[in-house]
Amino acid sequence: MQKYGDTPAAIAMILVTLGSIFYVFQLIFMTEAWLAENGIGAEAIGLARVLGFTWLGIVVVLVRTFISGLSGTSAFFVALVIAQIGIFLNLWHQHFTADSAVSIMDDAIIVTVLTALLLFGWSRIRSKT
Repeated sequence: MQKYGDTPAAIAMILVTLGSIFYVFQLIFMTEAWLAENGIGAEAIGLARVLGFTWLGIVVVLVRTFISGLSGTSAFFVALVIAQIGIFLNLWHQHFTADSAVSIMDDAIIVTVLTALLLFGWSRIRSKT
């Protein structure tokens, strides 16, 4: 947390990192169960794992910011914020327009909280990146 120089921002980013680790674990190691829970067929296993490994890379860079500091990470955080907002919008769109037989409300709520935490943390560290 010392590398951030802002305890509230560091706590928010730690929570974002933990939430991202949760999704990485689900997408890589519990792929079939996660897809079935969300009403998605087994034909999407490969794509779900690609997504999991993509977010694994993001988690690694987030962890490195706690070790190496924030200097030079501006582009990374801008890309992360854009991706997170896109996921947020997509999940809520899907919630309101998709088949009601499959609920994604839990994911929509979790992603909403993670998005709020990311935006809060990023707003506080943006000038240090």
